[in-house]
Amino acid sequence: MATYDAFISYSHAKDKPVAAALQSVVQTLGKPWYRRRALRVFRDDTSLSATPELWPAIEQALGNSRFLILLASPEAAASTWVDREVAHWIERNGIGTLLIAVTDGEPAWDAAAGDFARGPNTPLPPALTKRFAGEPKWVDLRPYRGGTTDDRRFLELGADFAAAIHGMPKEDLLSEEVRQQRRALMLAWSAVASLVVLAGAAAWQWRA
Repeated sequence: MATYDAFISYSHAKDKPVAAALQSVVQTLGKPWYRRRALRVFRDDTSLSATPELWPAIEQALGNSRFLILLASPEAAASTWVDREVAHWIERNGIGTLLIAVTDGEPAWDAAAGDFARGPNTPLPPALTKRFAGEPKWVDLRPYRGGTTDDRRFLELGADFAAAIHGMPKEDLLSEEVRQQRRALMLAWSAVASLVVLAGAAAWQWRA
């Protein structure tokens, strides 16, 4: 059984904040109130311990993950580490479990070439050259690079990844999130009501 449901590959130069926010959404979306997370996501800053050899640890995490989430950007395209992670993933798992979020750049699909056009604003690493049979669906996170991720729209974009990993329709996952939030709210109010009753009973006994 895989240790991680997903592995996030990204460039540290500018995408740490959005990577952390996406990890949080994917891990917690639709989770029951009694669980810490719904999915387990590997991101080096939160999942990797100090190690004398970095690549073997990364390789092991990739091998123990079910999906790869790529935060694509010109910085990611120029990153040796991101390219190595993507190449390693495709070699062992193919392209079907690779999910793409674009945080910067212009992913222009060239239908004649059957590939993304290459240029200074290309967000995809070299390992993805000529890998797609057709234009893939990617999620646009460019408005959130360097900005706030605390809004409903970012949650819905994160749900694209969480739903794919869960293997369920996005609308069902978002509906489950609403149900879990209502359930947690009801439990919180029940706890408050119980405390009020206990406090009232204690006060009555003290006066008696």
